[in-house]
Parts: sequence; structure tokens; C-alpha cells
Amino acid sequence: MKKAVISSLVFCLFITPLFSEKLDLAIKYLGITAVKVQMVDNGKQITTHARATGLASIVAQLDNYYITEYEGNYLPTSYKKIIAQKDYLEDRITFYDRENFVAVRNDNILHEKFDYKIHQDSRDFFAALYQLRFIPELDSGYLWLDANKLIWRAKYKLIKKESIKTVLGKKDALVIELDFEKISTSNKENTDMLTNNLVDEDKNLIFWISDDDKRIPLKAKFTMKPFAVSWELLKYEE
Repeated sequence: MKKAVISSLVFCLFITPLFSEKLDLAIKYLGITAVKVQMVDNGKQITTHARATGLASIVAQLDNYYITEYEGNYLPTSYKKIIAQKDYLEDRITFYDRENFVAVRNDNILHEKFDYKIHQDSRDFFAALYQLRFIPELDSGYLWLDANKLIWRAKYKLIKKESIKTVLGKKDALVIELDFEKISTSNKENTDMLTNNLVDEDKNLIFWISDDDKRIPLKAKFTMKPFAVSWELLKYEE
């Protein structure tokens, strides 16, 4: 009941019907859809809602929201996480002071406030994904991530181009590989299941992005043991 109230409140407060783009994705493990993700970009804000489905919700209850307020080139001014998992709750917002290379995080559950160092171009994972999509010459380079208060550098590389079958029909795709390097010396903290597993030095992430002006994320593959996790586009709207 509590989770449903939180989810409804967040939906009303943070999701606006005036969007420029909406992506619906499925996260699959062993071919089974475990989590459905919706990402809405309205030109100023990216709202990501991840929710466990079917049998997966029994094993790993998950109903999480991630809200990124951003300026040009998807550079976040704030990043809010509202996490409702079976054994873990989180309600945090981080504000970015890029002139001083500092982020300030407010925890509304633990009633804590502290700051930590960032790279000038640090982005949360979702803002970094949008940044990656619209890099003009998508050949190779680096992204900087703020992954739960740690500085990470992600090297991206175009490994090939290929045509694939998608929900939008057959699409020419750019296949981009991401490898992660932790720059901060602190240990990773325990956090929500989705973002905690996305950035890891022992794993890489491969994206298939449409080779056109829209650069639509078509699918992704994340190396995990014993089996890989895949993301697949279910629906795209403008």
C-alpha cells in the first residue's frame, strides 16, 4: 500500500504528458522479461520508471523512479531517486555545482546531507545514455558518470554497424561498446538493484542505436554471470 501511494505521488509530481520522446523497454534475463522500463524526455527532464513484472516481482519487488533535470547536452542540474524495493527504500536528490566540482546529496529518509567531488562532466547513467546517443561522430571517446557518488569513466567505442530486426521494423544500427573504470578510490555503496549493477569494471555494456538522426536505443546487452542481461525496445513515441 505504501509503495502504491509513493508511486502515484511521484507519477503526479514528476511525469508530464508534454514530452518530446517516450521509450518503453524490457529488461530480460534468460529470455524472460523481468523488468519493464519507461523513459520520458520532455526537453528539460528525463523520468525513468523501472518496475518488476510477473514472476520476477515475487523474487525481486522493484518499483523505482529516477528523475534527471538537465540543461544543454543532457548535463544534469539535479538527479532524484525514489526507490521502493522489497528490503530497500531510498528517497534522495542530488544537486550539481559544476563550477566547484561538487555534488550535494540530500537523503529524505535518513535525513542526511553531504557533498562529494564530481568530474565537471559527470552525469547519472540515464543522462549519459542520452548524451551518448547524440554525439555527432560516434566513433570512440569517454563519458563521465556519477554512479552513486563515485566518479566513473566510461570508454565508448563503435565496434560495428549492422541491420537488426526491431519493433520498429528492420533498422540499421550502430553497435557501441562501453567499458567502465572507477576513478574514485572509495568502495561502491549498496543501492537499488538497477543502477547498482549497471556500472562495473568487470562488466561491459553493448548498445544498438539506430543509425539515423533519432539515434533510438534499440537494444542492449549487459555481461553478467552466469547469463547476460538484455534490454529490448518495446515501443517508441514522439
